Amino acid sequence: MADKKTNIAAKVRAAVEAVITDAGYSLWDVSYYKEGPEMILEISIDKEEGISINDCSAVTRLVEPIIDELDPIEESYCLQVASAGTVRPLNKDEHIEFACNGELTVNIGLYVAVDGSKEYSGVIVSYDDDYINLDCEGTVRKFEKKQIAKINAEFEAPASEEDTNTKEKEDE
Repeated sequence: MADKKTNIAAKVRAAVEAVITDAGYSLWDVSYYKEGPEMILEISIDKEEGISINDCSAVTRLVEPIIDELDPIEESYCLQVASAGTVRPLNKDEHIEFACNGELTVNIGLYVAVDGSKEYSGVIVSYDDDYINLDCEGTVRKFEKKQIAKINAEFEAPASEEDTNTKEKEDE
C-alpha cells in the first residue's frame, strides 16, 4: 500500500505543482495517508508572508478540478490544503537541501541511540544520498540516512501585521 500511496502523491504533485507555483505559492509536499477511517490527500503550501485560510481556500479551488480530471484515487478521500507549518518533516532531498541552504535548525530522531542519544539538533552542513552531516553546537556529526527515523526543520512564523504594529509601538 505504501507504494500505491507514494505513486498517488507523486502523480498529484506532478499535476498541480505548476498551477500552485503560477499562483504565487510554493508546493512543499503532497502526501496520501490514512487517518482514522479516512484517506487524506494533503497538499502543503507555503509563501514568504505565510499562509492564511484564504490561501488554502484559493489553492483548493485551483487544484480540485485538476485532481478530479486526473482521478488518481479509487477510494473515497478527503482533500486538505494546508500551510506547511513551522515544524516541517524533511521527507525529500529537496527539503533537506532547503534546510541546508537556509541554515535552518533541524531535529533528527534516530531508530537506535548513537553515543547514548536518539535525538540530535543542529544545522545540516552537507548531505549526500547516504549521509547527513549535522553541526551540533560546533561538533559535526555524520548520520546515515537509514539510521534516521524522522527529521524536522523548525521555521520561524512570519510576523503578522498586528505583531509588527505592536512591536513598532513598543519601540516608540
